[in-house]
Amino acid sequence: MKKKWLTAVTLLMLLALVCGALPAFAANGPIVWDANPAIVTNINTFTDAGKDARGISPGTFGSEYPRMLKLANGDWLAVAAIYDNNGYTKVSWGGTRLQVFRSTDNCRTWTLSATLWEDGRDLDNGQMIQLPNGDLLLAMRSVRWQESYQLRVYKSTNGGSNWSYLSTIDENNGPPGRLGNPDKGVYEPHFYFLSDGSLAVMYANEKHVTENPSYSQLISQKISTNGGANWGNEIYVAWDPNNSAARPGMPVWTKMANGQYIVVYEVCGTQDCNIFYKKSSDGKTWASGIGTQIPNQLGGPYILSLADGRLVVTSNSNTVSLSNDFGATWYTNDTPAFGNSLWASLYQTGTNEIALINSVNRSVGGHNIQVRFGALTGSYLNDFSSNDNGWTRYGGTWSVSGGNYNVTSANADKSVLTPWPSKAVYTLEGDIKLNNAGQGSLIFNVSNPSTGADNFKGYGVGIDSGGIVWLGKFNNSYTQLGQANVPIAVNTWYHVKVVVNNGNLKFYVGDMTTPKVTVADSSFTYGTIGVRGGFGNSVSFDNIKLN
Repeated sequence: MKKKWLTAVTLLMLLALVCGALPAFAANGPIVWDANPAIVTNINTFTDAGKDARGISPGTFGSEYPRMLKLANGDWLAVAAIYDNNGYTKVSWGGTRLQVFRSTDNCRTWTLSATLWEDGRDLDNGQMIQLPNGDLLLAMRSVRWQESYQLRVYKSTNGGSNWSYLSTIDENNGPPGRLGNPDKGVYEPHFYFLSDGSLAVMYANEKHVTENPSYSQLISQKISTNGGANWGNEIYVAWDPNNSAARPGMPVWTKMANGQYIVVYEVCGTQDCNIFYKKSSDGKTWASGIGTQIPNQLGGPYILSLADGRLVVTSNSNTVSLSNDFGATWYTNDTPAFGNSLWASLYQTGTNEIALINSVNRSVGGHNIQVRFGALTGSYLNDFSSNDNGWTRYGGTWSVSGGNYNVTSANADKSVLTPWPSKAVYTLEGDIKLNNAGQGSLIFNVSNPSTGADNFKGYGVGIDSGGIVWLGKFNNSYTQLGQANVPIAVNTWYHVKVVVNNGNLKFYVGDMTTPKVTVADSSFTYGTIGVRGGFGNSVSFDNIKLN
């Protein structure tokens, strides 16, 4: 985040550019954002004495760059940079500060816990972690622009109320102006624990720009084996050996459910601040290069690994992307948590809830810090005793009557559910009755649905009065993946179930202990569920259940 203070106009232009390229996914899913965000802090405006060392008038800037941490006792802490004075160029004790806030009600309300500052320096890029013994560490950027850049670590032994200096991760110091043109700083530290218990940190590093080979900026990593008191040798994480102007920066990393580590970062200089990622099996060995791009994300990324294995990414594009296959493919949530905001971060606050904390533009200028909560579509059950609310129909004549969901279908007409429960591992089941000869099916991992027999992407499992049960995939055409011979009678209810597990598909009919069809296929890794009729027949559905 080095000297990248986007104006509202610049940000809106970037958002228009990015959002204009976003593919439509579906209404209301798979994350549905609460309409009422929680306010963490809203720094008062003041009449300032002019621009500070960053070239910004601090009087209306407010606060920015929030990060949160859940403590072992269940409380949450948040840290953000605040602008409440004229800056160190105007007063010797001035500079941006960090404030730490506490929540005891799962991030709904916040109180100020501590304020940290260093006289004559700008503090920002705060990020916290809790050690196994309960102590807290807070890493930060401490800067006098173009003369002193330090990544400092503070420690708290009382839950975040008091902090004292512990160590310096990396630094670059020189006479005033010596470290500019180009800048040669260090920024944006992000802690994470490795599997062996050691503490590691990644950060953006410009110190190699004057070396041969030269790198305008790269992402570095250091490891501590004594709880952050000392730091080991530098490890390169992301760099472009073919273009010294590339600027990988703002790293955030996590461990995925498959045991691998993943880091996301922006690449400015040569890649327009688009977001890229890399993976590592041990969290400390990283392949050469700038990695793989994540579509529709721009500047200041953050990644969250959900308990169910999905990945969630956001950035300054105000777009949220998800992956059900550890980053191999990505899809976008249709509704952003905020618009026109910066430096978001993501956290899981419940089994089916995430929180996105962000620096949100305010009418008086600058930003305040807000948290918005997103509901993750988890389980679903409908016995159709009253309605089909949340279902979108594509062709056919549909009704809810007799406690069933009924369709008279001319051309394999379908109805799909919103919010879209796009999960990596789940079980979908329901009851199907063929009211006359033909077929009926459940469909899943559905995207891009439209009217027409095969007009969607995804999978289907069905029963056919011809005496077969089948599993296939659709991509505006149909491909059979597997089938079995099973007697299927009309006017008879059949309970069917499909188990989806990261590309492994099992289809059960009647007997819920032995699958009739088992297939390995990962063509479609996300989407919604639905039901589908046949060709010129009538089908009833009931007890559609997702877990």
